[in-house]
Amino acid sequence: MVDYASTYDPNTAPKDLEHLLYEKKGHVAYVTINRPEVLNALHTYCYQELRKCWRDIQRDPNIYCAIVTGTGRAFCAGRDIKFLSKHQQSGKRTPHEDPNSDDYIWGGGGHPYDSNIEKPLICALNGFAVGVGLTIALQCQLRVMADDAWLGDQHTAVGRLGVPHEIYEALPRATAAYITLCNGRLTAEECLQQGIANRVVPKDKVLETAEELAAMICKGSPLATQACVRLYRLASSFTAEMTSYAHALDRETGESDDCVEGALAFKEKRDPDWKLK
Repeated sequence: MVDYASTYDPNTAPKDLEHLLYEKKGHVAYVTINRPEVLNALHTYCYQELRKCWRDIQRDPNIYCAIVTGTGRAFCAGRDIKFLSKHQQSGKRTPHEDPNSDDYIWGGGGHPYDSNIEKPLICALNGFAVGVGLTIALQCQLRVMADDAWLGDQHTAVGRLGVPHEIYEALPRATAAYITLCNGRLTAEECLQQGIANRVVPKDKVLETAEELAAMICKGSPLATQACVRLYRLASSFTAEMTSYAHALDRETGESDDCVEGALAFKEKRDPDWKLK
């Protein structure tokens, strides 16, 4: 077997990021969503930076696993609805939803799976996670939660769809239906009881506990652990037809009048007036 040298260049690692903090310590990479002023809500440009980090983690042979967390009191408040509403009210799509934009990737492209990452990810939930924040958390293989953190979906509350099929696959089905249809919340203790979280600890111990799990991962064979993640992903994957249909439904709801109303109602802090169109 030919022993090819790695072509990875450390100088290509993401630098000078505006919305994230990215660093590496030993064999562990750290991705920190750093928009505390909007509770780490994500928009087009934050998705782009996340994608850069996921790709770098996958490409760097010296990185065996990664920890993703947030600054402030939230892990991730989901999509930046005010950013969305601002574009909608001016008759525009957000850049990642505009087919004519160079930034177009429907859904944002900031999820770990969007970059086909096959290295173990640990989600250090320093606070609540909803919407896309929940999706990122569920695409990590391990989860450590602060004792006051909670999980939710909230997409239908603002007229969006999200990825309910992924949630339905990842969680107990009654639990998935509760958070996608009822916009319910799961406390950290409920997540621990249902096997959604691996550890629940005080807020100031979340990162430390995640690092303990990372150290355990790094003692194993990197090739074997990455093979495990690859098989996890295959075991929970969807057919191309299912994925295509889910994207079509998401686009249909995302471009409805109710989506515009949901985002505006959120921005104006009032109940939405649904028009069913």
